[in-house]
Amino acid sequence: MVTLMSSLATINQEPPSDPARLGYPPTLPLEIALRQATPREICEGYGIDRPTWDALRHDEGFIAAVAGYAEELKKDGMTFKLKARLQAEELLKTSWHITQDKEQPAAVRADLIKFTIRAAGLDGSKDQAAGAGGVGTALQININLG
Repeated sequence: MVTLMSSLATINQEPPSDPARLGYPPTLPLEIALRQATPREICEGYGIDRPTWDALRHDEGFIAAVAGYAEELKKDGMTFKLKARLQAEELLKTSWHITQDKEQPAAVRADLIKFTIRAAGLDGSKDQAAGAGGVGTALQININLG
């Protein structure tokens, strides 16, 4: 829990060197949104003290995460998609370490980087689909005159 405490203590200072790290466990905002226990009980379970909780509950990213989970739970309840999102959040840490590890094959690192960019929607594929009038595939006719 020392790592968690030091991460939370620097919430409003500089960003972590590993962008996959949130500064808090990815399940914490969900547990707060579920309201199955008091924030005090939840914090005790994670080993979060009062000053750390006070810093965390004023963090814009954490507040947005709790609000997002609360909205998701209103719509769909506890869905597979929500569980998969939590798992993907944890897997970002592994992904980050693999892409930074020079011992990993370059092809593996490149594929993982490309996948992450595509999953984040940063590869322009949505822009290309919108440019095609929202149609996923464009009609193409080839005429061979030779």
